Amino acid sequence: MGASKLSQMIWNRRSELLVVALMNVIYAFSYFQRVAVPGTIYNELQSAFAASAASVALLGGIYLYVYGGMQIFSGVLVDRFGPVRVIVVGGVLLGVGSILFPLSNTILQLYVTRALVGLGASLMYLSVVKELDISFNNRHFSALLSSSLFAGYAGGLMGTMPFEGAVRAFGWRPSLLAVGVACLAAVILAAAFTWNILTKKISRSRASVFPAVRRILSNRTSYSVILCSTVVFGNFFLMQAIIGKKLLEDCCGLNSGAAASYTFLLMLVSMSASVFSGFFSKMIGNRRRPVIIAASFLAVLAPCAGLLILKASPVWILPCYLLFGLSSGGTPIFSSTIKEMNDSGYAASAVGVGNAAAYLSIAIYATLSGIVLDKFTAQAVRVEGAIHYPPQAYAAIFTGLLVLSVLAFIGSFYIKETYGKNIWVPKAK
Repeated sequence: MGASKLSQMIWNRRSELLVVALMNVIYAFSYFQRVAVPGTIYNELQSAFAASAASVALLGGIYLYVYGGMQIFSGVLVDRFGPVRVIVVGGVLLGVGSILFPLSNTILQLYVTRALVGLGASLMYLSVVKELDISFNNRHFSALLSSSLFAGYAGGLMGTMPFEGAVRAFGWRPSLLAVGVACLAAVILAAAFTWNILTKKISRSRASVFPAVRRILSNRTSYSVILCSTVVFGNFFLMQAIIGKKLLEDCCGLNSGAAASYTFLLMLVSMSASVFSGFFSKMIGNRRRPVIIAASFLAVLAPCAGLLILKASPVWILPCYLLFGLSSGGTPIFSSTIKEMNDSGYAASAVGVGNAAAYLSIAIYATLSGIVLDKFTAQAVRVEGAIHYPPQAYAAIFTGLLVLSVLAFIGSFYIKETYGKNIWVPKAK
């Protein structure tokens, strides 16, 4: 009976699902860019531009500062102009930036084009969230968001081992250029299929930056969720897209291909956990709190396993990556909970505020990780232009992640249960 109802829902909403599918394809390209640069080609960029660890890490930082800083504005833009319009504009910016990045010849040009990529990517996720909010009710929201995240993470998955293989075969510049061209083609195709939506008259919306942000920030109910989301996803993202592959090359004796295979596995586990968490939450009566507590606990165990890699044995690589991947599975539940704790009229803006906190924190993570690595340059070894940092450098980073994870785990017990319903109550005047 359940499968029959699901099939009927899919058939009745096939046009809405097609729009979401097209949006997911563009979102996947944005996620590829998060993972591939600088994580997969960290050493290649460091060697090609004779750059320090801080300079290469800043490539990830710039993307994240722009992405995080734009989240509040992106949410308002999506609430006001509609998700399809916003994601198409963002897709054009993403595609152009993705093409210009591999054509850059100086580190400054890399920074500028990376900022353009971050600007385009910042409009993706909230557009998907808003489209799902408009087209489907809360009962299906977390499960459908999990599916969209799976599609986005699939793009990130391509940024690991498959991209590393392409880089070895063709070089990092031609490989990134091909991805940029494919991204722009996908945006043009999506625009053609949704032309009737793009040309429809824009209805007036109450969404604007300052009232939306003021109302969301005045709602302290969602603070604990934002803290947990920021730390859990931040820790995962640092391993996935910034230092994970390089750590395995520097400290565990793995070559580039083997290290990329572990990042591939990390993404695969994250994708599976994200899909599972959304459907699991639905199975237990749309309860959010148990999933958030579990994700926060796994986030505590992950850096512990990371420290064991460095101080005991590389045999802990697999448990470490599994724990980081599993903890990130709470992402759709974090977004759903933040949405359900705030005014429904500001759905994208509410998730945008949570995303802004997460990505700005991740940008700081990325910047600080580069600074920490550079502090150990005296003990590092240079091989063919790339710098291999000692285990002590990564141990310092994992210790910081562990402290933050413990705070987030404690905070997870202060989160209110929503049961998949909007629990926002306006303050009495």
